[in-house]
Amino acid sequence: MTQLHVAVVCTGNICRSPMGEVALIHLLAATPALSALVDVSSAGTARWHEGSAMDPRARRSLDRAGFLESGSRASFADSAYLDRQDLVLVMTREHRVDVLDRLSNPDTEVVMVRNLLNPGLDLDVADPYYGNDDDFDECLSVLTAAAQQLIARWHGQLGRE
Repeated sequence: MTQLHVAVVCTGNICRSPMGEVALIHLLAATPALSALVDVSSAGTARWHEGSAMDPRARRSLDRAGFLESGSRASFADSAYLDRQDLVLVMTREHRVDVLDRLSNPDTEVVMVRNLLNPGLDLDVADPYYGNDDDFDECLSVLTAAAQQLIARWHGQLGRE
């Protein structure tokens, strides 16, 4: 497995995608061989929160789960950013459309997060923004389970090399 650039993408890049980024980084850290090969970042399909830290409720959810990594500040998923990625994980069907419209690199794979758990169903990851702590924790649970599936896939690829 060569160096892999993975982007986690949602709308504003302050809730779902930074939580997904931190969860993936945290879980990768348990496998140094993989961690050294996978570069994880996050971005949003909208410019609403560029430069902002993640939503405090998202941060608290990560803290409750023991995921202490900081994650990146909100940024915009423009064409140049997306074209540098090997894998783009999106939260919704709408995000997938936005990403595919901007993407010109034919080698970049775009995957809906929930398809890692329920292949082919194209289910959205619910946005916890208007919810409470339970909604953020449920979102993180989905993102963590999807990250575990990805890591298992990458372990399999490492084993074949």
